[in-house]
Amino acid sequence: MGVIHVLPPETARLIAAGEVIDRPASALRELIDNAIDSGASELSIRIEEGGVGLIRVVDDGSGMDRADLELSILPHATSKIASADDLLTARSLGFRGEALASIAAAASLEIVTKDEASTSAHRLVSRPGSSLIVEACAGRRGSAVSVSGLFEDYPARRQFLKRPQAEASLCRQAFEDKALAHPSVGFRFESGQGKPIVLRPSSRIGRVAALYPELPGGLLHLVKFSGKGFEGELVLAGPAYSRPDKRMLQAFVNRRRVQEWGLLGAIDYAFAGYLPGGLHPFAFLFLEVDPALVDFNIHPAKKEVRFKDPEGPRRAMGAAVQAFLSELSRRDPAQVSPDPSSELELGLAPFEGPLESAFADSRSRSSAVQHTGSSPGSGAPWPMAGERDWAAYDELRERSSAGLVPAPPAPAPERGFRYLGSALGPFLVFELEGALWFLDQHAAHERMLFDELMGRPPESQELLMPEEIEVEDAEEDARIGEAARGLAEAGFRLEREGGAWLVAAAPPELAKGAAEAARELARGSGDALRAARAMAACRAAIKDGDSLDDAAAEELIARALRLPEPRCPHGRPIWSRITREQLYRLVRREV
Repeated sequence: MGVIHVLPPETARLIAAGEVIDRPASALRELIDNAIDSGASELSIRIEEGGVGLIRVVDDGSGMDRADLELSILPHATSKIASADDLLTARSLGFRGEALASIAAAASLEIVTKDEASTSAHRLVSRPGSSLIVEACAGRRGSAVSVSGLFEDYPARRQFLKRPQAEASLCRQAFEDKALAHPSVGFRFESGQGKPIVLRPSSRIGRVAALYPELPGGLLHLVKFSGKGFEGELVLAGPAYSRPDKRMLQAFVNRRRVQEWGLLGAIDYAFAGYLPGGLHPFAFLFLEVDPALVDFNIHPAKKEVRFKDPEGPRRAMGAAVQAFLSELSRRDPAQVSPDPSSELELGLAPFEGPLESAFADSRSRSSAVQHTGSSPGSGAPWPMAGERDWAAYDELRERSSAGLVPAPPAPAPERGFRYLGSALGPFLVFELEGALWFLDQHAAHERMLFDELMGRPPESQELLMPEEIEVEDAEEDARIGEAARGLAEAGFRLEREGGAWLVAAAPPELAKGAAEAARELARGSGDALRAARAMAACRAAIKDGDSLDDAAAEELIARALRLPEPRCPHGRPIWSRITREQLYRLVRREV
């Protein structure tokens, strides 16, 4: 008896405050939200000692009168909603009424504010454990909120804060997130680290370019999409400008930055055919959804969101990005093909699109040969040097002979290039229009096989003996269950037997090792059919170390130069080149 007791109100408020305000950046985020919700068009932000010493936000918003000011720091006091049903229509950034109350419980707080109707401004001063002071003062329309001594009376929280420089960096990130989501609002940010950051009202692209100057604004593009209950914009760069991390892959929903992996994964997947594995695009998503179709009332900081229909925005966004990339590839190929010069430091030139001029004659001479798959005599698979059991390739060759997939075109009478030989494993070297070209034989062949597979409907082949998928844990088991429908569209049939997943049928090209293929595909996201055919093409394509005779190599180059997409299905470019001028500079020879 006597073990359970009720916490004192001050302790309870402090603990509750720690749920909303866990560090200076959280307090800054909430103050900026309040300023923007008040209709502010200009915000001035200043922090000291990483925000622990001082956070000050001044805005030109609607302000408050004395009565509202006195209520503003009470728990659950808000002007945004009046009932739970209002959550279905609320478009404000804040609505829980917890921010100012939490800040007042964890720090000293001063608010100077004035609305349009009041004859004077009023100042509120609040300190933990002290009486509230509200008095008239001089001031202009809007609000100035100052927070100082954060967590002075909460050592359990303060001792876990980072160094002032690190906390200042987190505050800057909170500021940038809000500035990105509200390009029409002007911002000034001072932290004592370097010059103040001043952002004038701008367009969506202009704001992204101002905050991330490493990529010139002229290389950024705006892609719009919409659907039932939502509309969105994407600011992105072409695949030639990518990163090995996801720092430049961000999602904002209803003007809040969220870690919504489904949306971020959909962007990554839309670039899958243009970026090699391990690279991520430069893309900022700004999605506006009907409040009745999303729920932000999950986390006090509103960092999480639930969608009533998450697939709608993902599909619309993915389709818009893929259409944009296809058009960009046609209009400005340099923004699509990665430039290897940054890695090799040789100034190698990226591919600059289909060779409309350099290979026009050869293309026109071979244009009469269409991918019809009409008869074995219309073309033949490339001869391979040496004897080798390429079961996957033989399967495709047999299907081509049967008219089930397009046959390769007949060789052009004149190639338009000079084949020099193979080098360093997978590369075929040739000369064309004053440049040396290096063709990755595996990537090129993989792309051709992939295009052929995508030209026919999916098929499924019954396995003589169902194969069991080796599942590591419950999470993977659930993932396979979620992926079963998409895998079925790709030709797999998964069956549940006891606690195991069995593969009873698979696409003919993936029948060998079907269980491992299904497991690998279930780990991905997006179009399972495309991923399955990319996997089949990769398995069947010429490998590093496989040698081709001269006739086969020349035919592979000729077909590769006619490809509309000069990348393998996984995004790697199939060739690179060095111009005569670049080679001369490399050896310090006068051009």
